Amino acid sequence: MFKIKKLLTAAALVSASFSVVAHLSTAQANTPDQQLYLKAKKAFEQNDVALANKLTAELKNYPLVPYLHARQIKRDIAQLDDKSVSRFIKDNEATPFAKDAQTARLDNLLQQNKWQQFTQAYAEYPIKSNRYQCELANAQYQSGYTKEAFTSAKQLWQVGYSQNKACDPLFSVWIQSGQLTSSVADVRFWNAIHKKDFALAKYLERFLTTSAQKKEIELWWRIKEQPDLITDTTLLSANNTHHGIMAIYAIRQIARSDINKAADLWLRERSRLAFDQTTIDKTNEYFGMRYAKGFRDNADEMLAKLDPEFSYEKLTEWRIRLELVKQDWQAVLTLIEKLPEDLKKEGRWVYWKVSSQQRLNPGKQKADYADVAKERSFYGFLASELTNDPFYLNHRPSGITAADKEKISALPAVQRIKELLAFDYQYAARVEWNLLTKTLSENDQLVMAHIAYDWGWYDQAIRGAARIKAWDDLDIRFPNPHSSLFEELTSERGIYETWAIAVARQESAFHQQARSRVGARGLMQLMPATAKMTAKRYDVKYSGPSELFTPRTNIALGTAYLAEVLETFEGNRAYATAAYNAGPHRVKRWLQARGDLPLDAWIETIPFDETRNYVQNVLAFSVIYDVMASKSTSLFNKRESASLALNNGAKSSQQPTL
Repeated sequence: MFKIKKLLTAAALVSASFSVVAHLSTAQANTPDQQLYLKAKKAFEQNDVALANKLTAELKNYPLVPYLHARQIKRDIAQLDDKSVSRFIKDNEATPFAKDAQTARLDNLLQQNKWQQFTQAYAEYPIKSNRYQCELANAQYQSGYTKEAFTSAKQLWQVGYSQNKACDPLFSVWIQSGQLTSSVADVRFWNAIHKKDFALAKYLERFLTTSAQKKEIELWWRIKEQPDLITDTTLLSANNTHHGIMAIYAIRQIARSDINKAADLWLRERSRLAFDQTTIDKTNEYFGMRYAKGFRDNADEMLAKLDPEFSYEKLTEWRIRLELVKQDWQAVLTLIEKLPEDLKKEGRWVYWKVSSQQRLNPGKQKADYADVAKERSFYGFLASELTNDPFYLNHRPSGITAADKEKISALPAVQRIKELLAFDYQYAARVEWNLLTKTLSENDQLVMAHIAYDWGWYDQAIRGAARIKAWDDLDIRFPNPHSSLFEELTSERGIYETWAIAVARQESAFHQQARSRVGARGLMQLMPATAKMTAKRYDVKYSGPSELFTPRTNIALGTAYLAEVLETFEGNRAYATAAYNAGPHRVKRWLQARGDLPLDAWIETIPFDETRNYVQNVLAFSVIYDVMASKSTSLFNKRESASLALNNGAKSSQQPTL
């Protein structure tokens, strides 16, 4: 039986959001009703009205029939009674097809110039889009509510981007009535500057007529073209919010080529010019992170100037990391005390507090990691390993029963989701899931996650548990759906099985059709170029990117690449894991700069937040899978463990740079 603790953060659970959902076996799409549904869908697509209506009627209570009813409404909207359409939308308001029916309804009312009915219909089921916001304001005007319509027109017009064309008729009468004043245009001009829509800003100049406005505009364009102009302290005035906008733009531009010059300008101007607090906070953190993550020689000094009162916890954490790089254990302890109380108690900083105390007073007393070891996390496992204590998973089974599942499975939305997955209508299934969970209690959402697990929809089960913070329900949070493949293919490559499984868990949550925004694909999220190179080098059968969605091919290539980076970094799984995420070239650079650090300090000072979390998660997940399988395990091997801060007494004098 596992002992337990809280799990890694929500960001640790799923490395990315994917547009494709794991699907059920297509063999399940062979029932008579499913075949009839496909025929009906085809009839709608071919505009065979009689056949589509006949098949829809025959399907009766089939779960996906409402999708066909919505198609009927869209097709026949001009002939339908508005009350019946309204009733359909109200009865199905928590579904995706309600929106389809409502858009058809609204568009039909607009085509007939039924302005008041449009306004009433919109109020019943609002559609959040710029187009319908514009149509609503125009309907107000056409219905005689001129004051309300012009108020809406002003709000819609002043945004810092081009509005939907549906706003044009209203904007035209609003402007003709003299509502577009120079002061109104001034607001939109600076909103456009804030959005960096400089083409729109150029267009808006024609509406700015006062000499003061023209002077401000001229100054803006000069500074945009020559950011160095702001070094002249007489150019920008205090208490002028526009001058603050100009200054922050120029400072950010200068920072691209000369970070020190830009930071000095920011420190000079941040209390002199008119900046809102959000801008001040963001800019302080921007410069602080640039200096800290760049490990610049003057980073300590600059962070102290940017945040003398330790107001920004992210910057304080990085000030601690900079001291870890220098292995100044007393400074680490001092800075940890500057953290907010809740953050100070997190396992990460409790671990470093205890480790720093031990490094300052080696052998004086036994390191007490008891509070950290209560956690199920990278640092919890590290503390347990250093003290030779067992790893505590704190697994608490949810107690979800068959009756619980039966109750939720009977919900129409759940029945629709199952059918959609059977057809591999993956996006639609996820949309249905998201809408349904908004209406469910946390316990029912957990039941839904267990149902998804039973279906083999593992990534959705993992996300479902994360959504309600069911961290300790490890049964659904750590599935192992391709165990035989991982066992076979990791054995071929001579790498540790659960390490590869942990990579897949972190990369895709076992979503075999996953595709990231940058093009990584499949269970282990391989880029096509990496897959092609790896296949050639290791003689893995591979015909193209589409094969990366096949588990065997993806795992074969992923484990081969893991073996390659492990060899590159001489068997160090922490370095190899970082390389899998950020690329070997970056890890080599980080090692050149800080490779003499204790291993735990090196991991903690990885400059990419994503990669730091990734390494810690993968190593921790590997332990979780081992313990759940009753395997002997360790967070680090003997060589890696020997280089941890508590075991490594050498202090580096090297000043790292990137």
